[in-house]
Amino acid sequence: MNTSRTPRRGLFRRLRSALRRDEVRTLDDGLITLSARLGLHDADEVAQKKTLAADFQVIDTDSCPRSIFYAPNMDGQVDPGEVVFLFVPGETPADEPIERAIVVVARSGDQVAGLLTSPNPEHASKETWIDIGAGPWDPAGRQSWACLDKVIRVPELAIRRQGAVIPQRRFSRIANKLRSEYGWA
Repeated sequence: MNTSRTPRRGLFRRLRSALRRDEVRTLDDGLITLSARLGLHDADEVAQKKTLAADFQVIDTDSCPRSIFYAPNMDGQVDPGEVVFLFVPGETPADEPIERAIVVVARSGDQVAGLLTSPNPEHASKETWIDIGAGPWDPAGRQSWACLDKVIRVPELAIRRQGAVIPQRRFSRIANKLRSEYGWA
């Protein structure tokens, strides 16, 4: 028997046991717990950062034209065609941040540019919103719309990836609207 593997097996067994004991409910919670147990970060400090709103900019879409292409790749980087999540401030300063989905349409260095999504059916009649249908970006499976006239630019480190990808045909509809109405290439 190879004895070099035994300590590792024991470590993984102890980590699994510790994670079960802490009743981890999400991957983020598991990573926080693991980081704290390994002494990399204080769990309370990491959990507090998770509840802070992301530092982002809202820009008029026609003032930042770019080339747009569909390139989702679950390689650890955020790519156009993926749907990611960020925390935005609540309605009032006293409210906790709200997690919102954006469709990534571009990236530059460590910055991601995306269009806000919403399941609010009032957007169906607005010209600046486009129907993107239902998908994993809405936990309730509701039909959603993406806002075309504003781009949200956010550091990649401030977002949470969930592994959702918008279907290529839907992304192409977004890209065509951005090209024809907002000067994108």
